[in-house]
Amino acid sequence: MKRESPHNEPELLQRLAEGDVSAYRALYEFYWDQVYGTAFHLTKSPEQSKDLAQDIFFKLWTNRERLAGVNELRNYLFIVSRNAVWDYLRTQVFRESNRGFLEQYMTYTQASPQEIVEQKELDGAALAAIDRLPPQLRQVFRLSRIEGLTHEEIARRMNITPLSSKTYMVRALAFLREELGRNGPKLLVLWTMSHL
Repeated sequence: MKRESPHNEPELLQRLAEGDVSAYRALYEFYWDQVYGTAFHLTKSPEQSKDLAQDIFFKLWTNRERLAGVNELRNYLFIVSRNAVWDYLRTQVFRESNRGFLEQYMTYTQASPQEIVEQKELDGAALAAIDRLPPQLRQVFRLSRIEGLTHEEIARRMNITPLSSKTYMVRALAFLREELGRNGPKLLVLWTMSHL
């Protein structure tokens, strides 16, 4: 089955609200990295992040009727993910048996030498991959991720439509995931987490 592109997101959300499994699958595949990355960024636990991400997507399916009115699924999922993680962390706070977890979580601030090396490797690989983007995709990526412009602002600056800006961004991210994935899955996961 052909995977639907996320630039049809409003249509996919409407179909999902009506119970369309293929629309759910397309959104699940596109947003899995974001949801997992948000959970991992806050919990520092791959296993717990996977469980939380699966719970979040399960809730997305069970509450699908409400999604027809959602304008930005990325923002919606970020808020849902963050709230789910905070709920999980609150349950950890009130369990004496999880004192070790809390101590480890609260002291996780200093990057290890290995993490510093990985970050340098990631930065170099990401910059090289960004430089290989086609010119328009590279410009949209930089305006969005480096300058922090919205798709409407990018559209005005580049004299394109906001939909074109979104489409270019989706294509740029897909290109970068593929390029970084060639350097190994760990590098791809690191990059995904750093671009939440």
